[in-house]
Amino acid sequence: MSLLFERHLGLKPLKNMSSWRRVAVSGWANPGDPSVYAFLDVDADAAIEYVARCRKVSGERVTLTHFIGRAVAEAFKRHPEINCIARWGRLYVREDISVFFQVATDDRGEDLSGVVIHRADEKSVSELAAEMTLKVAAVRANEDESYTRLKKLFSALPSWAVKPVIDFSSFFLYRLNIWSPLFGTPKNSFGSVMITNIGSLGMSRGLAPLVPYSHVPMLIALGAVEEVPVVRDGRIIALRQITIGATFDHRMIDGVVGAKMAETIKKAFADPEGVLGPVG
Repeated sequence: MSLLFERHLGLKPLKNMSSWRRVAVSGWANPGDPSVYAFLDVDADAAIEYVARCRKVSGERVTLTHFIGRAVAEAFKRHPEINCIARWGRLYVREDISVFFQVATDDRGEDLSGVVIHRADEKSVSELAAEMTLKVAAVRANEDESYTRLKKLFSALPSWAVKPVIDFSSFFLYRLNIWSPLFGTPKNSFGSVMITNIGSLGMSRGLAPLVPYSHVPMLIALGAVEEVPVVRDGRIIALRQITIGATFDHRMIDGVVGAKMAETIKKAFADPEGVLGPVG
């Protein structure tokens, strides 16, 4: 029996949970209820220059998607109270900071999936890019066995059976925190936070809904870089700016914590090397 079932996620109870947080965790049934939405506008010049140097030094196809993934992972590292999962009326802190990048698995962009980069806070932007390139290639070439198996399963199931199957697996994986190879999914399939690049679709800003069965507390939508007029020292100048749309679970992230995370991300865009480390 021990060979078939084992602990799914590395979790530990969040200490000193406030009375309001206890009420929030118990009062809302799932992430579909307590969603909060916010936009953050940041200057993109320093980040774009940092990404260009990463690409030149590493030879990897580094983009702003990898940059924001590393910046968000850093924010989760500095504020671990964000990196939680709600179960049985309590919050549990994840031991791993993992980033789920949503990607299209076909040329038309009709079939969506994603890849998870584990321990993203311990890797450089270039390392994130290299690992993501390999994993995305495997998914698109149908070489990722877990993804291929699940795709076949849900394609074969009748529509009415999809939700019960998802609910059943979600109960074991997240409520009971039990994982088994019989489920056909890898451990921690959705990571700590989801990121989608809507800028690649030509959208300057937008928000995306939380995916209830993923049990992540936040979903980031990265918009396209735009040149906008900004007032500096009484003068109007043009700056390259990017809008980050965030949807988060209010059971785990309130305004105070969200503001701290936004400040970390703003610092990463303003001083990439100071926050994320040198390019080399």
